[in-house]
Amino acid sequence: VAAQQKAYYEANREKVAAQKKAYREANREKVAAQKKAYYEANREKVAAQQKAYYEANREKVAARQKAYREANREKYNAYMREYMKKKRAAAGCARPDSGRKE
Repeated sequence: VAAQQKAYYEANREKVAAQKKAYREANREKVAAQKKAYYEANREKVAAQQKAYYEANREKVAARQKAYREANREKYNAYMREYMKKKRAAAGCARPDSGRKE
């Protein structure tokens, strides 16, 4: 049975991919819930896979991040301002938006 399925998939790769894509688009919430449940049940495994991918593709990841930052400069800057404000507040700055400890 597995060999038949594999042969069918290889012979109809585009058709199967289109069917899967249509299903994911029609069932976004269900697919998102399944992904979240898998992640929560396999957190360590997913983290190890992500770390391994990053180690193997460090330059590629850095280039993708840089391209995103450049293409979305305003969005990125706004995010970083909020991030730094929260970080300073957690560190005990009197004025979290200034970055100075008083």
